Amino acid sequence: MAAFGGSRAGVPGIRWIAKWFWVSRLIRPGQAALVFLMGAAILCTSCAAFSSRVISDPAPGAARLRAGGSLQAEVDLLAQPLIDSGEARGMVVGVVGPGGTTRTYGYGRTDCGDGQSPGGDTIFQIGSVSKLFVDALLARLVEERQLKYEDTVRSILPTNVPLSADAGGLTLYELVTGTGGLPRQPYGPTQMWYFLSFLFTGHNLYGCINKEYLYDYLRTCRLPPKERRGYVYSNIGLGLLTHLIEVKTGRSISDLLEEKICRPLNLHDTVLRLDEEQKCRLAVGHPGNQPKFMPRSADMEPWDMGEILGGSCGLYSTANDLMVFARANLGQLHHPLEPLLMSMQAVRVKTPREDVGLGWLVNYFNDGRLGIAYKQGMVSGYSSYVGVNVERQVAVVVLCNNFNWDDKVGHNLLLRLSEAYAPAQGTQASIAPVEASGRLESNSESCGAGILEGLWRPSAVCSPAESNQRQCVSFSTVAQDR
Repeated sequence: MAAFGGSRAGVPGIRWIAKWFWVSRLIRPGQAALVFLMGAAILCTSCAAFSSRVISDPAPGAARLRAGGSLQAEVDLLAQPLIDSGEARGMVVGVVGPGGTTRTYGYGRTDCGDGQSPGGDTIFQIGSVSKLFVDALLARLVEERQLKYEDTVRSILPTNVPLSADAGGLTLYELVTGTGGLPRQPYGPTQMWYFLSFLFTGHNLYGCINKEYLYDYLRTCRLPPKERRGYVYSNIGLGLLTHLIEVKTGRSISDLLEEKICRPLNLHDTVLRLDEEQKCRLAVGHPGNQPKFMPRSADMEPWDMGEILGGSCGLYSTANDLMVFARANLGQLHHPLEPLLMSMQAVRVKTPREDVGLGWLVNYFNDGRLGIAYKQGMVSGYSSYVGVNVERQVAVVVLCNNFNWDDKVGHNLLLRLSEAYAPAQGTQASIAPVEASGRLESNSESCGAGILEGLWRPSAVCSPAESNQRQCVSFSTVAQDR
């Protein structure tokens, strides 16, 4: 169970109960009742606790937009029912179109100040969307030759830090791609206590993970043989990566993100620590699908993710900042960082459900003709989504001040926009699988005339990749992460 974003697959509740049962054997017999309570709590949460995107057929919405329908009306159809039903307290939706035009739409309330609806400058905690920034930082440090993807945990941490052979042999590339065999997070009695507290109080699920905890885990961890390792969405892996970056450079992750990513892109509100003015713009977080035993009306304090998970799970940001970041990932800013950022969407790992880039996950639709790179995040009382389609030059940002696993706006809106702004007949758009050091391949084939309230203009179409290399997602379904 994780609080940040990632995926669910198969029957995660069964797997979690099996892991907790194994851990329970380490606990004294007198604590059997506690173990039973833990299992019951996990069953109650369904451990469906992993993020998913509830997807409907985009064709009707795309047809409305192509016919000159209002973009705001289309966003309203997706967002307003969630506010009216109480599923979301407040929400801001940002849309980026070809040519770099942006729109923001606010719904519900922030519960800060006079309780106004959120806007482009309202601040939210963004959970695992933070990983996009840490992964971009790593890519830049590699480009600057301060780090290498082949660097190992053993080569970076001080020699007086004891490590298991498995942990010491992990490379930065394995950590950033989730292929090193590390679990989502360590399982043990301490984590169990924090999980139970989270369900009833909303307190930080990962409050126990500090440097001492991490080093103790690395000292004893055993990983599957390399030939049996597959992709695993790992919060502890990205936390370790963040720590290694700090150790190798001798600088804080906050300073590095500010210097290497945020300041060059003028992202003034994407930070690890809020100043007093920013605190006044922070939307108040609330429960949603989780914590299971707290009312949705309760307030939740932002989580301090600490020295290990802070950089990869604890950033704050705004829709305006994330739209700028999305534009850079679409290549719209003509900024020196764009080639590096766009290369991160290239597929490094293929899984049965979706492909994996550096930070980004990639879904394919329409028999592989349409590729969307996205990231979801959940933390404390907040949910976030960023999705981009380079070929159609559109992006969507969704920020919500409830902890909700299911994205019902971001993917749906991005699919409708992508279908409404389809490439010329006979072309095929894709995110091409490339080697780890490769760039996103593209050409300059034009896509046609501008539509949608004058917001859209023609854009480049990426070169095609083989459809049978992709894992396609059908509509009227729920696309689930691991």
